[in-house]
Amino acid sequence: MRTLRLITPLLALVLFFASMTSAQEMPTEAEKAEMMQQAMELAKPGPEHEMLAKHAGTWQTEVKLWMEPGAEPMTVTGVSESQMILGGRFLETTWKTGEGTPMAMEGKSIMGFDRRHGEFTVVGLDTWGTYWVTGQGPYDDQTNTITMYGEDTDPVFGMVQQYDFRMTLVDEDHFTWEVIFYNPEITQGADEFKMVEINYTRKK
Repeated sequence: MRTLRLITPLLALVLFFASMTSAQEMPTEAEKAEMMQQAMELAKPGPEHEMLAKHAGTWQTEVKLWMEPGAEPMTVTGVSESQMILGGRFLETTWKTGEGTPMAMEGKSIMGFDRRHGEFTVVGLDTWGTYWVTGQGPYDDQTNTITMYGEDTDPVFGMVQQYDFRMTLVDEDHFTWEVIFYNPEITQGADEFKMVEINYTRKK
């Protein structure tokens, strides 16, 4: 198993060294060893992954969806299951909401923390589409908020969607998740438009 854990950082460094041209100064053996050590260290889970691990478990959800700016929200409930995967590196979440209603949906997300860049990351997909969306961004310890920015090119509507996934950590048993758009085609001229708000309560 140790060999398998070495494959990713080792392969990355091999490709890096191989891409160097003769005009570039090759690192010394000591520098190569230091880079390898740094890559291996950054491949391990850190304190931010411990933060994610606190969200493992079963959650009741209240989902509010605004179809357009100024509209009244539609509200449904659901359930969410989360667990840490891949040696404590990622939080995998599977959820269902609005069963029996026109807003019925299920989906999955995988959230992590990229120690190389110091940012949280997320990949999400659901039954309302055949594609996935991504985001990445920092944690603000003053507001207990993780804000992950993303973009998606929509060829049907001819626009580039610009959005934040905003996760606010209330306490160990509560947090919120918001989806906020910034591109004018969706905000209808406003600076931003919150389309989704999900309130999570831990199920005990």
